[in-house]
Amino acid sequence: MDIDQAVQNAIAFAARSLGPERTANIRLEEIDSSAIGDQPVWLITLSSELYPANPLRAYAVSLGADSQREYKVFAVTKDTGEVLSMKIRMLATPGA
Repeated sequence: MDIDQAVQNAIAFAARSLGPERTANIRLEEIDSSAIGDQPVWLITLSSELYPANPLRAYAVSLGADSQREYKVFAVTKDTGEVLSMKIRMLATPGA
């Protein structure tokens, strides 16, 4: 599975799982090579807009994060392209 296809699989999974409102203006942020156990994976970070009504927006601002976006990391297997997991990506707090 090449990186481009893995990214497309992560985006498609996000759209199915989170819905169109939460994946509007989705953006690729990072790609990393890793492993989960002995399974080689791509770790793909995507972000999408946080809407003003989203309760996570105030939390993101309190952490010093970009208050306009939420971040998720998707583990995509390198051999089949299956999305194994989707996790919230917490950004580092400034000065911490």
